[in-house]
Order: sequence, then C-alpha cells, then structure tokens
Amino acid sequence: MKNLLFKSIVVCILMLINANEASAQGILKKLKKSSDKVESTDNTNNESADTTGVKQLNWEMVPKYHAETRPITSNDGTPLKNEDGSPMVCVLLVDQFDNVRSADVVKEQHKKLNQYINNILKEVGKDAAVGAVTGLAAGKKGALIGGAAGVAHGVIASKDDIKKARELKKSLKEQEEILAKYQKNFTSEGTPIDASVDISKIDGLEIKEGVSMTAEALKAELASIPDDSNWNLEEIKE
Repeated sequence: MKNLLFKSIVVCILMLINANEASAQGILKKLKKSSDKVESTDNTNNESADTTGVKQLNWEMVPKYHAETRPITSNDGTPLKNEDGSPMVCVLLVDQFDNVRSADVVKEQHKKLNQYINNILKEVGKDAAVGAVTGLAAGKKGALIGGAAGVAHGVIASKDDIKKARELKKSLKEQEEILAKYQKNFTSEGTPIDASVDISKIDGLEIKEGVSMTAEALKAELASIPDDSNWNLEEIKE
C-alpha cells in the first residue's frame, strides 16, 4: 500500500509541475485525502499491533549465532565421559560474544529482532510518503521541486539504517535455517538425538570447535535469560 502511494506521489509531482494552478490544486486535494486515509489506517494498525514504538538497534551488539562443540568437564577440569566411555561433548548455540543460549531463547531473540527491523523499515517508508505530501502542500512548482528533494533527503538520511536492517534480516534468515537443523539433530541440552550420527557430517550445519566448559556452567547458561538491553534500544518514533 505504501509503495503504491509513494509511486503515486512521484507521478503527481510530475503532473503538478506541468499543470496549471487550478488543476494542480485539484490533484493535490485528492492526493492529500488518500494520504490521510493511509495514515489513519496505519495508526489504527500500529495501535493494535505494536504500542511500544519503533526502536533503534545498537547493530554491533545484536547477537549472531553458530553451532559449536563444547567438551564437558567437572568443576575440577576433569573431562566427563558418556556411558560408553567416549568424551562428553555437547553441540551448542553460541553467539559472537561467547554466550551460550538455548534454542528457545534464540527463537525469542529472533522474534524481537524481526519485529524491530520490520518497524524500522515500515516507519522509514511512512515518513517518506508523509514528507512528500507535506512538500506538496504549497501547490506551487517551486514547492513541488522542494518537496521531491525533501523525500529524497528523507530516504538518504535513513540509508544506513535501511542497509543494516536488510543485512540483519538476511542474517536472521540464515540463522533460522541453522536453528532448524540444530533442533532436528540435537536435544535442548546439546546432545545428539541420534547417537550414531557423525556430528561432523550433518548436512548444511557447520559446527565449529569450541573450548571446554563445566557441566555446572552449561546448565546455568542454558537456563539463563539474556539481558537484551545491551542492544541499547533507543526510541526514535512513537
């Protein structure tokens, strides 16, 4: 809907530049009416779907997960063994900050991140459309050119966020594929569902080699609730 409105704005700008004043004002009124209707609909949907406002992510602190082996030891550092005498090794989801998370926690983080990203992209699109209508309000050729420039400026000002949001959205899709393969092959504690499977040969799941950790530390990390405030979310729009 917003894309259609934006395209209509561009067409109307060209029409208004070449139209006489009376004709231009008529086109402008129709455009303003359509924009108000879209804005009203957006506000209604926003109130019912998300009242927290759009947030600005601290992109550098957003966790990105991979699968990693972790040999398990006792508190004194002695390697633990399985019943068959083989070393106890868990495969876990670990982020770039070396935090171990359960699959359920990762899912919840992805859900929040996708919501934030979608809100940012939605807000950028809405602001561009509203900015164009505002620029057209004077109904004169000079104002129309200035309005078009204003739309361009709004898009340029948000270019970095748009780029990062799209990059993160792509990254999340890749991580969700990793998560799906992980859950298909491993329990919530990181042990193989099928003990006979060679974990180094699971199709489509790259597993990195990690450092050892104690069984006590593993239990505590998997049970922990991460503090996502280190993403430093800052309100940018109500």
